[in-house]
Amino acid sequence: MIMNRRILRWIPLLTGVAALLMLTAFNYAPTLQTVPNGSEHYTMIDVGETQIVLNVWGTLHATGYPLYVMLSAALVTAFRTVGISAAAAPALTSWLWGMAALGLLYALMRKLIGASFLGGALAALTVFFFGLTRSVWLHHVIAEIYTFGLLLLVVLLVVALWPPGDTTREGAARRLFTLALIGGIAVGHHRAAAMAIPALIYAAAPWFRMQGRALPRVIVVCLGIGLLGLLPYGYLVARAAAGAAWVYGEPGTLAGLWDQFTGREAARFIGGVSSLDGLAANARLVTDVVLTDLSPFGVLLALIGLGIGVRAPSTRRAAITVILSGSVAYLFHVAFYTDVLAALILAAELSLALGWLFLLAYTVPRAQQIIAYGALVPRIAVQIGFLGGIGALAAGLLAHGEFIRGLTTDRTALDTIPMLEAAPQHSTLMIAWGPRHFAAGFARDVMGTRPDVTLIDHTGDVRAALERGTVVTPEYTFYTFPLAWWEAAAGARLYLSSEFPRLVQIADQPSISVTAGGSVTAAGYGYTCQGESWDVRIDWVAPVPPLPRDYSVFVHLLDADGNVIAQADQVAPVYGWYPFTRWTAGEQVRDVYPLARVRGGVRIRYGLYYQENDGTFTNVVEYAMTSECPPEAE
Repeated sequence: MIMNRRILRWIPLLTGVAALLMLTAFNYAPTLQTVPNGSEHYTMIDVGETQIVLNVWGTLHATGYPLYVMLSAALVTAFRTVGISAAAAPALTSWLWGMAALGLLYALMRKLIGASFLGGALAALTVFFFGLTRSVWLHHVIAEIYTFGLLLLVVLLVVALWPPGDTTREGAARRLFTLALIGGIAVGHHRAAAMAIPALIYAAAPWFRMQGRALPRVIVVCLGIGLLGLLPYGYLVARAAAGAAWVYGEPGTLAGLWDQFTGREAARFIGGVSSLDGLAANARLVTDVVLTDLSPFGVLLALIGLGIGVRAPSTRRAAITVILSGSVAYLFHVAFYTDVLAALILAAELSLALGWLFLLAYTVPRAQQIIAYGALVPRIAVQIGFLGGIGALAAGLLAHGEFIRGLTTDRTALDTIPMLEAAPQHSTLMIAWGPRHFAAGFARDVMGTRPDVTLIDHTGDVRAALERGTVVTPEYTFYTFPLAWWEAAAGARLYLSSEFPRLVQIADQPSISVTAGGSVTAAGYGYTCQGESWDVRIDWVAPVPPLPRDYSVFVHLLDADGNVIAQADQVAPVYGWYPFTRWTAGEQVRDVYPLARVRGGVRIRYGLYYQENDGTFTNVVEYAMTSECPPEAE
């Protein structure tokens, strides 16, 4: 009998552990990000940066998040020593922080509705569903800061709502000091944590009243303790002083550190709602995210549950606290923040999850009574209603899996790594800030690929890069940053060529051919077998004087009968970005045309053409060469 009682005491705890294990085994583990991030979805913007920073002990974008970086970088180092890959380890830290948050949330929920077997089961079910919501699920499986922030918020709620063991004035003061310390750490990590202050003041109001005349001194001490949460910012200064890789901004200077601390670059998102239409649009934006994450049915159930929680004396204080926490975060987001900020979204959704708990705690015992003692029809109706509601909510939440898997398995940015590998020795490679930039940075600084290449983004010093030597960029860069942008950044006229496939070389001096004549010519050609393509290299030479019109390029692979079986035509040289009318007289430009390796190709024909006013095409020059490169299939 004693043994059975001991086992029964452990069942609620095991129920919570089972919920976390199920989330991990069936949801988090299959969607954990194990490759350098390639997704450009707004939720994934900074993931690639975080993957690098945690591996090299760098610093993140403003506001820096130094405590998160220090702790998570230490975990990444430990994970890698036991064989976990450099790409997966940062996401694994998010899972670890999230598990701690959900575990503490389960403990708090059990405390709020009772530690009985039923209470444990309802808390476990609520935590399980909360773990399936889109934002919570996603941030458990990617390298981001938000499960760490969620953990700090849950800790604050635990301290504020857990029944005190010491009810003396001194005990209340210690509880206030604990709140101040954790609150300072939370605000130091992310300023969005400040949205919980009204809720925490409400929850801690009895402890403040107990201080009597000592209240002013206690408040001053609380403020002082809260400032300790800013001490981790010394990490940014230390890493800048050490010359560490991937140090964002200039935290080694006072102005740079202040910019990092205040997040000045994100100021454009704050206070941007200036009209009723803008307010309505922002409200739709934030509300749509919440409805997508929890499903409309889930949000409705949560709101009903919060109302029930307020009415019940046993949960009123907790319900009002989480309503304040979530509503302040939601209203601030709607009124003052014009981008989607996961820290505020998660705070609002955490409060809604508590609504699920209050709803379950109210309805399940009553449903049990009906099932046990009611008539047949009501019993069947209650069972169908309960199972149907749980099933509908579960189905809506589980549907997030495919969306999340698509984000975490996106390999688009990996195409950038071959460009890094192909860059000229000791060159500068410019890739705009984003997933592709981070993929190249991950390969260079984490995996050690081409450390001789200097990697810059679109905010880098183009003039200094040109003075150092060769500058290259992927050809798709010009869709966003055309040649005019490069010339403005360099303060000089620039010239393009392509020495390597998909890479454009930028120079501040043209290459002039001594053989330039009165018409455009191909001064040289060649090709190499490279993977699935023949990389046809052609040196075009502009005439003297320059051409009065632009020509397009044709590059055709022919079979033995002269049929075109593959082609790599371009509207202008250098992937269409360098029309002939921009060229200097006598300029020689090397260009590369990746031509598919197709079985049966025996000859390559290439040249220039233009389109007449009547729509017909006229070839200007035409050349041919035999092909001896075997097809890829062979």
